[in-house]
Amino acid sequence: MLPLIRRLPAAPSRLAVLALRRPHRRAAATTTTTPAVSSSRLAGSPPAESPAADQGSELEPCPEPLDRDWDSTLSRADLTEVAGILRRLRDEQINLGLGTFNLLLKRACEADDFLLFAKVFRHLLLSKAAPDLTSYMCVARAIGGLDDSELLLKFVREVLEITNGRDPTVVNRIVFAAGRYGHLDKSLIVFEELKKDKRCLDVVTFNTVLDMLGKVGRVDEMLREVKLMKELSICPDIVTYNTVINCLRRLGRLGLCKSFAREMFERGISPDLRTYTALIDCFGRAGHIADALEAFEQMKKSHQPSIYVYRALISDMKKAGRFELAEKLTEEMDSSASDLLGPEDFRQRSKGRRVRNSSR
Repeated sequence: MLPLIRRLPAAPSRLAVLALRRPHRRAAATTTTTPAVSSSRLAGSPPAESPAADQGSELEPCPEPLDRDWDSTLSRADLTEVAGILRRLRDEQINLGLGTFNLLLKRACEADDFLLFAKVFRHLLLSKAAPDLTSYMCVARAIGGLDDSELLLKFVREVLEITNGRDPTVVNRIVFAAGRYGHLDKSLIVFEELKKDKRCLDVVTFNTVLDMLGKVGRVDEMLREVKLMKELSICPDIVTYNTVINCLRRLGRLGLCKSFAREMFERGISPDLRTYTALIDCFGRAGHIADALEAFEQMKKSHQPSIYVYRALISDMKKAGRFELAEKLTEEMDSSASDLLGPEDFRQRSKGRRVRNSSR
């Protein structure tokens, strides 16, 4: 092991030396049972099965995950030595778990050391672990405090290089996390970089950006991105239309709401409960009672109504002076209250979508 230690910085700490000093027996076991990991391996893919897995009990069992050891060591190691330790552990084919990587990402954030953060995240993407919510929260925190846009772009380009050939899940989540934690400007910088190569974009990328722009009322920018989406032959989906229609509803843009609803029908995309709720509320707020009721009756043919749509429609009827209709809808709502979708139903549906997205 002396040659390895001599390649460390001039005065390595005792922890750095300990990180490279492994009992001979463990080294043998690791070499025997751990297959080589290609640098192009997909982050988050399951570990390859050991060729010796079915050879019986003649071989020693694989050692337990090393996080128990490395958490302690890396949590106390000098940050100037972390990148070198990670590089050597990778050379030795020792796989760290996600918990250890997240610990290092947090330490880099706390030290405001973006260069180290980028190196740790790179090792995470090249490992067998897949980034989770904690990882992306750290990414949002790291890039949120970054003033140098060139450093941010360099980080994004490195992520794109590592994930080349895969779907854009990692960069999509970076865009989402940055926006979710209040760094819309950083999300848009990343998005602009992704536009340079269509392969880095998909419908999820656009939906994420459209939602962020819509929530802050930047409608013109949102509509430009919808136009670009179509120019790139990336087909809008139900989430795209719901996002746009809901944003336009909040701003009272009835004409555009109708236009996008019509386009959605023409593309053969069936509206869901959220689409109908947004359209009914939009029509009702604008005083287009006949349109609101027509959409409501159309919705009931294919969807179980929610308590939200009843309340919105009743409120709109009262504002328009249609008190008899409001009373009739109130009675209808009360008589079928047990069958109406409520908050719990929407929470379950949202949870299902998150599970499906996280499995991508």
